[in-house]
Amino acid sequence: MTVTSRRQFLFLAGGGSAALLAACTSPSAQAPAPTTAPPAAQPTQAAKPAAQPTAVPVAQPTAAPAAAASGDINLYVGGDVNIRDLWQKQLLPAYQKVKPNVSFTLIFDEHALSEQAVFDKLAAAKQANAVSGVDLWEAGGRLSQGGDAGLIQKVTSKEVPNLDKVPKDTLARFAGFGVPYRASSVVLAYNSAEVKDPPRTLDDVLNWIKSNDGKFTYNPPDKGGSGGNFTTRVLAMGIPQEQLTFFQTQYDEGKESMWEQGWKTLQDLHPHIFNNGFYPAGNIPVLQTLGKGSIAMAPVWSDQSLSYLTQKLLPPEVKLLQIDPPFAGSAAYLGIPSDSKNKEVLYEFLNWLLTPEPQQLIVEQINGYPGLDWKYMAPEVQQKFADVAKAYSFEFSPQFNADRNTLWYEKVAGTPPPA
Repeated sequence: MTVTSRRQFLFLAGGGSAALLAACTSPSAQAPAPTTAPPAAQPTQAAKPAAQPTAVPVAQPTAAPAAAASGDINLYVGGDVNIRDLWQKQLLPAYQKVKPNVSFTLIFDEHALSEQAVFDKLAAAKQANAVSGVDLWEAGGRLSQGGDAGLIQKVTSKEVPNLDKVPKDTLARFAGFGVPYRASSVVLAYNSAEVKDPPRTLDDVLNWIKSNDGKFTYNPPDKGGSGGNFTTRVLAMGIPQEQLTFFQTQYDEGKESMWEQGWKTLQDLHPHIFNNGFYPAGNIPVLQTLGKGSIAMAPVWSDQSLSYLTQKLLPPEVKLLQIDPPFAGSAAYLGIPSDSKNKEVLYEFLNWLLTPEPQQLIVEQINGYPGLDWKYMAPEVQQKFADVAKAYSFEFSPQFNADRNTLWYEKVAGTPPPA
């Protein structure tokens, strides 16, 4: 196994210096915080440079079963360094023990800033009737887009039998153009020392916020999915049930009039939010505010909050639950480019990935949900996630999310959106 850095990733994905320049000059995903908070109350994070993965060659075993598939697999993955470590230190070494003569090159893109470069690489190869060199790609909505463009192959249980053990709605999310191998969702975190009877429905959460001034907050929706999915859940109050799938998969700006009930609700909550309307600038600052005891309740990501509890960065009194109707969650999907020459090897690898042993590694290493249905996991895993291992909803489509983010500043924070 070899790991390349993000700079190498950009050259591999984009084909040269033009792609590198474009990516390096793109705006950061972390914009300045809203200005509605007093400076003294601002949760802080120590600034540090992003860790740059280096190329790490791993010795390849020489002995291999006679019938084992073989091949060099170029695996493109983006995310935070915990995802890099999951692949580099756990999943790929575990598979080497199963298939010693299958070798991987892990091309890692920190924070997944270069998905467009990979998509362009696949599109250019298709246009040139060439091979892109991308064998397996972890990406978000790009997989569905790539499938529609003929760049990503649809995978079924015929090729990967264990797909029959994946929740059907999760698999259908990308119409079979991606294999879901891990997941997480937004849940409600509360300090049980202060909240003896936690709310379990959205209406009860809203009533609790109004009755407990200053004890709840969330981040602006453009600063992280925990606040984004809280906003989405409230906006969905005014959307008829039969329209929800449209909001999750398509786009029509005219339908945003259905958000008015939700915007009014969020406006009414504003004076009851921590510090008279202070929204921390990200998922982690929300957890830090909860950890300091400044608030007693907040929407948080399941994996991040479980990791914080494990590291004792949250007090043990903090508990997690999923409400009804649930907050949104999402799976991470792996797609096979149509031009890959290693498909049989990939089918076998993906089928292995959807077995309890590697799924257990995901649970243990990153506190992620398994890609498999919970019933296929060990009882102790099911017990660990008992309060949060519920069905989750799906977020809005990217175009609706972009409008939601902009409108939130106007309608809730009362400030211009960040430039």
